[in-house]
Amino acid sequence: MDKYTIEEFPNQNKRQKDFKCSIGFAMTVIGSKWRAIILWHILKSNKVRYGELKKSIPNISHKILSQELKNLEMDGLIQRIAYATIPPKVEYLPTARGESLKNILTELCLWGKKYMD
Repeated sequence: MDKYTIEEFPNQNKRQKDFKCSIGFAMTVIGSKWRAIILWHILKSNKVRYGELKKSIPNISHKILSQELKNLEMDGLIQRIAYATIPPKVEYLPTARGESLKNILTELCLWGKKYMD
C-alpha cells in the first residue's frame, strides 16, 4: 500500500463524523489502551504467536487481548494466520497498513522512554 492509496476503514464514515480533525480519526484506529502496544509488539517481531504476545504484555487479560487482535485485524492493521495443526497454531503479522504505523509508533516509544526515566 503506498501512501497515496486510500482504503476505507470499517465504520469510517462514523469515525469521520465523530472527529473534525485527522488526529482524532487516527486515534480511533490505534488509540485504545492496549491497541498500539499490541501492534508495536507485532511490528517488532514481524510475526508473533498469541502466547508470545500475552507474555510480552503480562497485564492484559486474555479477553481484551483477543478482542483487540480482532479489532486490529478488522481495521486491516494485522493479518491472522491459522494453521491446521494439533495443537492449533495461530500467528499474527503486520499488513502494509500496519507497517505504515511503524515509524510513528517507534517515535512514540522513544518519546515515552525519554519522559519515563
